[in-house]
Amino acid sequence: MTMILSMAASFWTSAVLLLCLHSGDCTEIIGGKEVTPHSLPYMALLENNDGRSRSNCGGILIHQQWVLTAAHCSHMKKVLLGVHAINKEEKETRQVRKVKSEVPHPCFDHNSTVNDIMLLKLDKKVKLSKAVNIPPLPDSVDDVPAGTVCSVSGWGLTKDSTKAMSNVLKSANLTVIDRRKCNSPEYYNMKPIITYKMLCAGFLDDIKVDACKGDSGGPLMCGGKLRGVVSFGEGCGVKTKPGVYTLVTKYLDWIKKTMGKKH
Repeated sequence: MTMILSMAASFWTSAVLLLCLHSGDCTEIIGGKEVTPHSLPYMALLENNDGRSRSNCGGILIHQQWVLTAAHCSHMKKVLLGVHAINKEEKETRQVRKVKSEVPHPCFDHNSTVNDIMLLKLDKKVKLSKAVNIPPLPDSVDDVPAGTVCSVSGWGLTKDSTKAMSNVLKSANLTVIDRRKCNSPEYYNMKPIITYKMLCAGFLDDIKVDACKGDSGGPLMCGGKLRGVVSFGEGCGVKTKPGVYTLVTKYLDWIKKTMGKKH
């Protein structure tokens, strides 16, 4: 997960240091398992194919015309919903929309990865179905305590050494790690600083689980609710460099205000 998980395929070249640290350029799921097809109907696959390179990120459908993702997943052109296997047509479930406008958080900083969150407005509303739907958003600004078991999902890399994304949607369970531990010399050593608007989540035993290249912008679900967005990491499946997620509860007001404006 190099440092900004979901800048995926294209980010794999131009933003490998930020994305692959845990951005979506590089993020499948390390140690994950294939999910039941369409059991995570809020999952969005973001694509940017400009003819020279192709990049992918994950996203979360939070409104019929809005997708939440990471701010470093910029310049995405197309949003695919109702996807399970990328190489299949899936005509009965798949819906494709163009990105009408992207609204990154106004205080997003590439260097510190602070405020790594963005909203994408679709060119037209999606039709809600069993395969395409909206997840419950947090109903409070409460933090997620260390030790909480959450899950991350995506089509990112399954190994840090490979360059191919997963063809099918995968998911893995992670444990939230205390910020003080995550900022300690043994972990990120304050480079960058893991703030109160971020979550660290990784594995505590020897079974490697993590988000990876191509997973950036995807969801961290805790207790059945959306609590985080894949932001960055260092490598994939490194115990002392767990994935870092933007804490959604700290941005609920911004999300609501942004969706209420004309874009």
